[in-house]
Amino acid sequence: MAPSHLLRATMPLRASITTPLSLTRPSILQSTTYLTTLRNASTTTPTPTQPKTTGTETQAPSRLRNYASALKTGTVVSVGRMDRTVRVCHRHTSWDRHIRKFYPQETHYLVSDPRNSLREGDIIEFSSGAPKSRNVHHVVERIITPFGEAIADRPAVLSKEEREAEREKRWAAKYLRRESKRLGREAGVPNERVGKVKRIVQERVAEDEQMQESQRG
Repeated sequence: MAPSHLLRATMPLRASITTPLSLTRPSILQSTTYLTTLRNASTTTPTPTQPKTTGTETQAPSRLRNYASALKTGTVVSVGRMDRTVRVCHRHTSWDRHIRKFYPQETHYLVSDPRNSLREGDIIEFSSGAPKSRNVHHVVERIITPFGEAIADRPAVLSKEEREAEREKRWAAKYLRRESKRLGREAGVPNERVGKVKRIVQERVAEDEQMQESQRG
C-alpha cells in the first residue's frame, strides 16, 4: 500500500459527514414535536375580539407623581434676585478616590420659597424632589436659625401637606380646563381666542351701545 493511502486510512473520519448513528431518537422527537406544534397552530380557530367602544366619558384625573426627596441643611446667601426663589449654600464633604480622603465642599442650590419667608443669612432645612422649574428642584422645609427678622414677623413657611394641597388644587383646575375644551370641541363649539385688544374694543362697543339705549329710553 502506498504511504499516502496508509496515512489516509489511519486518519479519523470527518465529524461533518452524516452517518446513520447521528440520527438519534432525541433529534427525531424534537422534529416531530415541532411539526405537531405547527399543525396545531394552523388548525386552531381565532377567537373573536370584541370591538372597542369609544365614548365621551370623562376619565378621572391621574394621581400626581410622588418624587423621592432628601433633606439637606444650608445657609441662604442670596435673596431678592428671583421671586419666591433663593440661593442656598450647602456645605458637605466629598470623597477623593485617588487620595482616599474626605474634603470639604460647597454646593449652591436654587431653593423655592413659596411665601418669600427667607432672609439672607438664615440657616434652613430644604428638601429635594420638588421640581418647580428647569433649574429649581428644591423647596424650603423649615427655618432652623433666623437671621435678623424674627420668624414670627415673617410669612409662615408652607408645610409639605399645604404644598401638596395647593398642587392638587392647581392640577384639578388644569384638568377641568382641559376637559371643558375637549367637550367643547366634541360638541362643535368653536374655540375662538379673543386677544386683549379685541376684548377691550368689544367692551367699549358694548358700553357705547348701552349708553345709546339709555339715552333713547
